[in-house]
Amino acid sequence: MGSPRVLIIGLDGATWDLFEPWAKSGRLPALARLMGRGTWGGLRSTVPALTLPAWATFMTGKNPGGHGVYGFRRLPWDRYEATGLANAHDLRTATMWNVAAAAGLRVGVVNVPPSYPLTPIPNGFVVGCMLTPPGEPFTSPPEVEAELGEYVIDVPPPKNLRRTDADYRTRSLDYLEALARQTRLRGDASLRLLDARPVDALCVVFYAPDRAQHYFWEYLDPTGTATVPDEPQVQAALENVFTELDGAVGRLVDAVGDDTTIVLVSDHGFGLKPERSIRLNRWLADHGHLRRRPLWKQRRRVVRGLLPEPWRSRYDTTDFILVDRARSRAWAETIFTGTAGVWINVRGRYPLGCVEPGTEYEAVREEIRRGLAELRDEHGRAVCAQVRRREDVYRGPFVEEAPDLVVECSDAYGVLFESLRRELRTPELFGPFDELGYTGTHRPEGLYLFAGPPFAALGQHASRPIEAIAPLVLYTLGVPIPTDFEAPLCTEVVRPEHLAANAPRYQDPVPVDRDDADGGWRSGDDEEKIAERLRALGYLA
Repeated sequence: MGSPRVLIIGLDGATWDLFEPWAKSGRLPALARLMGRGTWGGLRSTVPALTLPAWATFMTGKNPGGHGVYGFRRLPWDRYEATGLANAHDLRTATMWNVAAAAGLRVGVVNVPPSYPLTPIPNGFVVGCMLTPPGEPFTSPPEVEAELGEYVIDVPPPKNLRRTDADYRTRSLDYLEALARQTRLRGDASLRLLDARPVDALCVVFYAPDRAQHYFWEYLDPTGTATVPDEPQVQAALENVFTELDGAVGRLVDAVGDDTTIVLVSDHGFGLKPERSIRLNRWLADHGHLRRRPLWKQRRRVVRGLLPEPWRSRYDTTDFILVDRARSRAWAETIFTGTAGVWINVRGRYPLGCVEPGTEYEAVREEIRRGLAELRDEHGRAVCAQVRRREDVYRGPFVEEAPDLVVECSDAYGVLFESLRRELRTPELFGPFDELGYTGTHRPEGLYLFAGPPFAALGQHASRPIEAIAPLVLYTLGVPIPTDFEAPLCTEVVRPEHLAANAPRYQDPVPVDRDDADGGWRSGDDEEKIAERLRALGYLA
C-alpha cells in the first residue's frame, strides 16, 4: 500500500465534550493514541454551524461570504422564496483539492459535502456525498465504484423518532446498527482505495457522530441535565457506533504509518437541543415590520373554496392570502436550529421593496437588531446570543447574498422550520422546541487534531477557526497557499526545525471553471429526493 503524505479524517458533529473523556477512559483507544502524539483543540465552525457551509469552509479556507454556501437552501437574497437546494455547484471558489491537483498532486476525496454534482479531480478520485440522489453515479472516475466494494453513502434517518412511540426501541436499534455498519464499510472501502489508488492526500468523512447525536444525545449528554432513558439495548447499540468509528480511524491510521501526517477535524460540535422556540416573524409583526393582509381569512376562503384549478394553485400562496409584502419592511427565515436570517425589503433588490437603500435601510436594520438583541423572556433570559449585521459576520464577494441580519439564539432557544404563514397565524411569541424527535443539535465548537512528522506534540492547544485547516493541509503537502485563503498559517503547531527547513510559500488565487447556467441538479425529482432526506434530518422545512 502506498501511504499518502496527508490523511484527513472528518468526523461530522464530533465534539471534545464527549471524545476527550472517552479517549482518556480507554473507550476510544485509537483516538487516545493520536492525542498522545499530536496537538488538539476546539475548531470554531461557520455561522450557522451547519454541515454544508462548514465543510465548504473546511475545503476552501474561506467563510460563507467567500465561497457562497450559507445553508442547505440557496438563500432568497433578491426574491421572496428560496430557489432550491445548494450543492457543489454553488461553491464559487477553489477548494484545497483544486489547488493540490493544480500543483500536480494526486488527491482522493470520500464523502465530503458538498461533492455532488461530481467534479473530477485530475490524477485523483471523488466519492459522492450525502447530496447524491439515489441511483445517480457517485464516483469519479466511474470505475472507483467497483473498487469501493460494499458501500453505503448515507443511512435514511428515522423521522419523528420519539421515546413515547411503541416502536421506539426497534426503530432505534435498526438505525444505530445501520450507522455502525455504514461506518465499518466506509473505513474498509477507504483502505481498499488506498491500496488501489495511491494518492498524496486522502480525505474521508464519517457521518455517524452527527446522526447518532441528533437522535440520542440524551444518552450521551456530559452535562447531566438530560434525562437518560432506561433503554440498555439502545445504549449498547449507541456505544457500538462510536466503537466502530474509533476502529475505522485506527485501521486507517495504522495502514498509512507514522510517516503520514494525520489531520482529524469535525465541522461543528454538539449539545442538548433548545428548550423553547422563538417565532421571529411573530416578533417582526408585533413590532410593525411585517404586515399581515386585512381580511386574510376571507381571502383564503375564497381562494380555496371558490376558485377553480389552476387559479387556485396560482393564488393559494402566503403572499396573496396573508403577507402584504409591499407594506412589510422585513421578514425572517430559519437557516438552522439556532440561526435565522432577517431580510430587509429593500427597494431595487426585491420586487415589492419598500425600504429605501441608505439611511432608511440602516435605520430599519438597526431598530430590528437592537430590539432582538434586547429581547428577554418572562424569566429575564436573553433569547438571542448575538444579532449582527451580515458584514460583521461574513467577508468576501458573496456577503450581499447573506441575510441583512444574522440572528444566533441562546442555547435555551431555537428557531423552527415553520412557514411564514404559520408564524403569522400563531399569536404566541414563544413555544416549545419540538423538532422531529431530536434530543441534540449543533454547537459552534467542533474539534481538530494534528499528528505526524511536521507537527509538535503539544497536547491540548488553542481553539482555531475552521478556515485554518485548508492552508495547513496545503503547507504540509508542500503546496503554495493561495493568498485569498483567509486564515493565517498555524505555524505554532509546526515543529520549529520543520518550519525552518520548509518555509511557507504563497501563490495567486487558483481560478475555477464554472458553468453558471447549470444549477447542478439533473432533475427536480432528484432534488426533491434529497430534500426529503434533509427534512427527515431536520435541515429543511
